[in-house]
Amino acid sequence: MSTARPCVCLFIGTLKAGGAERVTVWLASELQRLGHDVVVLTHSSPESDFFTLPEGIARETVGFDQGRNSLPGKLLINLRRCRQVRRVLRRHRVTAMLAMMPHESVMAVVSGFGTGTRVVVSERNAPWHRKQDRIWSTLRRLVYRFSDAQVVQTQPIADWLRRETGSRNVTIIPNAVQPRLPSGPPVVSPQACLGQGRRLLLAVGTKPYQKGFDLLLAAFARIAGRHPDWDLAIPGLLPGRVEEGISGQDILDAAAQAGLSDRVHLPGHLGNMPDWYAAADVFVLSSRFEGFPNVLVEAMGAGRACVAFTCDTGPEEIIQDGVDGVLVRDMTVEALADALDRVMGDAPLRTRLAAAAPEVMQRYAPDAVVGAWCDVLGLTAGSARP
Repeated sequence: MSTARPCVCLFIGTLKAGGAERVTVWLASELQRLGHDVVVLTHSSPESDFFTLPEGIARETVGFDQGRNSLPGKLLINLRRCRQVRRVLRRHRVTAMLAMMPHESVMAVVSGFGTGTRVVVSERNAPWHRKQDRIWSTLRRLVYRFSDAQVVQTQPIADWLRRETGSRNVTIIPNAVQPRLPSGPPVVSPQACLGQGRRLLLAVGTKPYQKGFDLLLAAFARIAGRHPDWDLAIPGLLPGRVEEGISGQDILDAAAQAGLSDRVHLPGHLGNMPDWYAAADVFVLSSRFEGFPNVLVEAMGAGRACVAFTCDTGPEEIIQDGVDGVLVRDMTVEALADALDRVMGDAPLRTRLAAAAPEVMQRYAPDAVVGAWCDVLGLTAGSARP
């Protein structure tokens, strides 16, 4: 690997299916395109990856997740991992390191001490909604202020970070809307799930509690009888995924109890999400909390009529209510059902919202977002190769 130009290390737990993981792979690809050397560092092995890195991006691991939250040996285990991170920084002569999640951010700051590497930490969700081990929460409050910069996606998260961690160099960088979403395996056709002539209410996500899929199923059950030609599909959600006592199987069981087994579909992890956005008649974000929801801006960029809860951070920054989407301000099943009922039953309204939605691509254009990341990482335009 050449040492004549900057090398950036992106540190994240895994490259499994998820929004932060997708952003990491996209940013790695963009930095490489600009001429920077890039290394992606994870805890998990490449065999567990859902996303594929472009050729030429180095890949390193610092051990698996086992033992991270166990009390015995926690300090020793993570000090050992920090030494491994330092070896990666030295081997690749890393000039800037970006950590994409809280655990990795703490480790990045500790590992970077004395190396001369610029360390940037990043919160990818609303931190006050995420349960953290007490030790890690304390470490975050203590060490974030020693990073060179802190990145969040919305103003409420920036305010929290300044207040709770003493961070003073906070930058807000939203996610970009890619004009052409990547598509590849695994491929599942929407038509294969839905059947001919069915309309699609689409939600996307892997986390049943955060994404509020229990609320969504209950709302859909309330109005399904008035919209007999509509189905609900939730790509990304697996039956075995459990979060806060709610599983994907619970969603399927609730659908069966409501007599909707043939109208609720969990097609699993997909590589051809553009096909599903194109097939959707309405996209719904029923999240209890978010950071900056990729799937919402992707659906709007694809020209879909969107309905979303106004959770603490994310949708209200993205949707202009009644103009390019519908915001549901009362986070209840009844309010969500009423909003969906209105949009699903009004074709002209769907057409108007869908026509305005792609404007989101101008607000979150990739070039501007990549430029903001380069600034915070200390990468000037002249540091990339011609």
